[in-house]
Amino acid sequence: MKNLKEVEKLVSYTKLAWDRKLTESTGGNMSLRIGEEIYITPTYFVKHFLTVDDTSIINFKGEKVQNKKVKFSSEYKMHLRLYKERKDIKSIFHAHPRYSLILAISNEKLNIRYFPESIESLSSITYIPYHMPGTDEFADSFIEGAKKGSNVFILKNHGVTVCGSSIEAAFATLENLETCCFAWVTMKLLKEKPSLISEEDAKILLRSIEGSQNY
Repeated sequence: MKNLKEVEKLVSYTKLAWDRKLTESTGGNMSLRIGEEIYITPTYFVKHFLTVDDTSIINFKGEKVQNKKVKFSSEYKMHLRLYKERKDIKSIFHAHPRYSLILAISNEKLNIRYFPESIESLSSITYIPYHMPGTDEFADSFIEGAKKGSNVFILKNHGVTVCGSSIEAAFATLENLETCCFAWVTMKLLKEKPSLISEEDAKILLRSIEGSQNY
């Protein structure tokens, strides 16, 4: 397979997401863009057992370029829309993390001022109403947020999608989101008011890291 080292990295981080309970069973799909080709995980596949041979290469028409025996993710249109809209996006992780799913079924928006890492990587979240997964309507719902620079999308009654300038950046954003949601859920269960970084300090932090790969 072409670009074997990068695809091996995608497989490793996809398995890591499953192992760290950032997605469940066959849920989620992950991809990597290299030039005009997209390497994407298969549909209905337990990510813990993923290998390089299970990934597919597709072009921007949604056509398979390589590995035609494997059925690639049914949500490939979402990946295509985001890559077409933003050339800075090189990797996308769509997943169903446990605490982030609680946010996805709630009617609340996440306060990201818990930690410096959450402020850095979650500073622009787009909340998307429910659409049938895999449809054009679902894929098109990402366009507006992508144009505004969002790298984090909370999908109502579905899950989350995160983008990054690299596989590592996308994975880090996914885990930062789940950590922030864990803190949010835990404070609710404790019925305590959380200590938050001030808005002013959050702004100073964002200014200091402007241009970071996480934006």
